[in-house]
Amino acid sequence: MADEKKGIFDKLFGKKDVGDKVEDAIEDIKSEAEIAAENAKRAAEAAQRKAESEARKAEYEARKVADQAKSKLEEAKRDAKEKVAEAKEAAKDKLEELESKKDRIAKEMSEKEAAKYIDNYTVQANDTLSHIAKHFYGKATPPYYTLIYDHNKDVIGDNMNMIIAGQVLRIPALPEDLK
Repeated sequence: MADEKKGIFDKLFGKKDVGDKVEDAIEDIKSEAEIAAENAKRAAEAAQRKAESEARKAEYEARKVADQAKSKLEEAKRDAKEKVAEAKEAAKDKLEELESKKDRIAKEMSEKEAAKYIDNYTVQANDTLSHIAKHFYGKATPPYYTLIYDHNKDVIGDNMNMIIAGQVLRIPALPEDLK
């Protein structure tokens, strides 16, 4: 019984043998390894949650920037359409103004052209510019037939002595100095 008591006492308070020490050390290492694994798992989960949170935040910011860009693009499109419409309206107004001015100038020129010429004359066989000047102005001198030639160079050509039957000449009104 003393051995029994000693065995219990040794077991409780005595020296442990090497095998027991190794088992205790292994148990301690396993326990520490389990704690380290659990801590690593928690750290990994925390890192994953943080990464997911940052990804959601980045996605939110990206959507916000994209929405702002889309809004600005739509606003720019509206502004461009308005400016195009304004430019078209301004161009239309300017065109109408220019057409009106053109019509007015054409009318004035037509009136001046009508006042500038007194008649049209179709050249007959054996006509000369002096005969035509005598017929319309009553005088066959150079200032009169030269006036007819100057206004009809495009029809007659470079030689005033070469008029051809069938040519239609415009007979200009006499300027003040020849009246």
